[in-house]
Amino acid sequence: MERMKPFLSALLILLSIASLWTQEPAALESAFEAANSAYSEARYEEAQAGYESIVEGHLHFESEFNLGNAFFKQGNLGHSILHYERAKRINPSNSDLESNLILANARVIDRIEALPTAGIEDLWERILSPGRYPMWFRLMIGFWTLGFVAFGLRMWQNAIGNRRILGTIGTTALSIGVVCMSMTYGASKRINGSKEAIVMVDQANVLSEPSAAASTLFVLHEGTKVRILQRVEAQWEIALANGNVGWLPSSDLEEI
Repeated sequence: MERMKPFLSALLILLSIASLWTQEPAALESAFEAANSAYSEARYEEAQAGYESIVEGHLHFESEFNLGNAFFKQGNLGHSILHYERAKRINPSNSDLESNLILANARVIDRIEALPTAGIEDLWERILSPGRYPMWFRLMIGFWTLGFVAFGLRMWQNAIGNRRILGTIGTTALSIGVVCMSMTYGASKRINGSKEAIVMVDQANVLSEPSAAASTLFVLHEGTKVRILQRVEAQWEIALANGNVGWLPSSDLEEI
């Protein structure tokens, strides 16, 4: 029994983490239902406040999506697209979201043709999207638990055949767990390392350098999505999907 104590302790720790992760606070569900009720009654500002209280501390697709809807109903194009894009990072394959995002983008003044991208890049981005983080985390815990259990049972087996089978299961499970851990880390980096932003002002002059005296290269309008290349104090270097590059004040943008 003494030989089993390390494995049992590790198993209990893993199960405790998994249990904490899967708990859904009742307060979150209550706030979501209250916001939905306000939205259905066309009290969009109240609904907005309710959804914002949820997304401030939680990765919640439905609240980000509905927050985008609430802003759209109020005619706030920039914030609407911002939250649609945040929802898309959580669940990039939702068809209703895609339809709403197309509708909102149709109201953006700027028309930017994106450069072609490799299909493998799009696939990789979907695999490591922030919305996949809970799945990869649970798979990581699940395979690690299976691996520890297999090695724990192996210690009690005398038959060489059974020990070999359990050893193979344990090694395979822990190896897959390591892969899932890498995927969890990748998705986590995308949650905490946003590299895109939305123009939040009616009109923004994109400059040739991070200086008020710089010349204007082109003009962007509310709702346009940009990629952040670097930050120099209150000026951000941005790139468009068509490859155009310039500088904008950070106050004109909000990160996705």
